[in-house]
Amino acid sequence: MKPRSDISRAVEQFLRQMAANGCAALSIQTYRRELLQLMQALPDVPLSRLTPDRLNGYLASTGVQQKIDGTPKQVATVNRTKSVIRAFFRWCQQTGLINRNPAAHVRLAVTASPSTPHMTRAELARFFRIIRSSPYSLADRDYAMFATLAYTGIRLSDAIRLKTSDVDFLYRQLLLQHTKGGRREHRYLPDRLSRILSRYIQGCRGDPNGQTLFLTRDGQPLSPRAVQYRFAFWLRQARIRKLVSVHSLRHTFGTLLYQTTKDLLLVSRALGHRDVKTTLRYARPGDEILAKAVDRMW
Repeated sequence: MKPRSDISRAVEQFLRQMAANGCAALSIQTYRRELLQLMQALPDVPLSRLTPDRLNGYLASTGVQQKIDGTPKQVATVNRTKSVIRAFFRWCQQTGLINRNPAAHVRLAVTASPSTPHMTRAELARFFRIIRSSPYSLADRDYAMFATLAYTGIRLSDAIRLKTSDVDFLYRQLLLQHTKGGRREHRYLPDRLSRILSRYIQGCRGDPNGQTLFLTRDGQPLSPRAVQYRFAFWLRQARIRKLVSVHSLRHTFGTLLYQTTKDLLLVSRALGHRDVKTTLRYARPGDEILAKAVDRMW
């Protein structure tokens, strides 16, 4: 059996460090996939002899820059690969595995922040009205689940991990056990959502013994893909043709909260952002608001 390269051993150590630091399993999988591609491209290059020029050759290769069909990858996709490479070699230098960092001069391409569409209050009201009036056996689960996403702004990954014991009706908060970045956080539980979840849990759709809150018909935890499917189904039922996704509910929460309060720091805290710069996207005026503002000038 061919012995593992020192790059391979370093990658495994790096991934164990990520796990020990509390990084999300999905993040570790992403890093593993990107670093595996690097190892496959440079199978016989010792870690200490990997030069900046050799690494640049890899980053400029078709495997990194193009899709399988030969079309260019999105800038954000290539930036993700570069970010993984930079983090890995920075760690290698910090731990003494290498003396010089071959990725020290790798730079990310400048790209505009992607704009995620949000739903209006009217669209959200129609969306929930259709779910509540549906005779579908799991409509109450879907209503509680999408209401949780829309009224708290939490991420889908956090919502599907919620347990009934994470809902604190006394102190009006949700406990998020493992948010993005591995943090344990709380979110405020609005009165309307408190009533929705109380009825839902009492109806035994969620497991009242502290287990997963949102379950499939067979009693299994929901997958992100299943939730996306249910969201698309209810959008069709509500005749909402806007190109929105489950993640749009988080943006809907942030946008409506900013429109209500005009307080960027408050929105940042409500969404769990560590840097208020991330929250700036919710303060961007829409085309209609911009048009009215320009008209008022004259």
